[in-house]
Amino acid sequence: MNMDMGMAGNRGFDRINLMMTIARRGVGDSVIEDLRGMGVTYNMVCVGESMGGLGLADYMGFEDDEFDIILSVVTDGKADRAIALIEYGYSEIADGGAVAALMPITGVSGPLVLEYIAGPPPGGG
Repeated sequence: MNMDMGMAGNRGFDRINLMMTIARRGVGDSVIEDLRGMGVTYNMVCVGESMGGLGLADYMGFEDDEFDIILSVVTDGKADRAIALIEYGYSEIADGGAVAALMPITGVSGPLVLEYIAGPPPGGG
């Protein structure tokens, strides 16, 4: 078995990734709307806050210490487009853009768990 693809390759699934996006407070819903428009349908937004000496909000150019954290499940087939959406679509926000990172969700059951949580893919599957 190809260890890089794991069980996902045997079931016909794209590998899945957790994409974490950090954006100016209040922008999270817009990011989710744009991601849904490109077929990334499992998203969650929560509030982050700079604490102690971290200064993440200052580093990103935000006016206050709160920011939106958007967690999205993205398949490999949509990952490049999702990252490009954040990189180019949100680079001109007035007091700071947005930044995103992908983390592979590995494991034999990853695709099965995603299907259980998010439902079957459109068109059956």
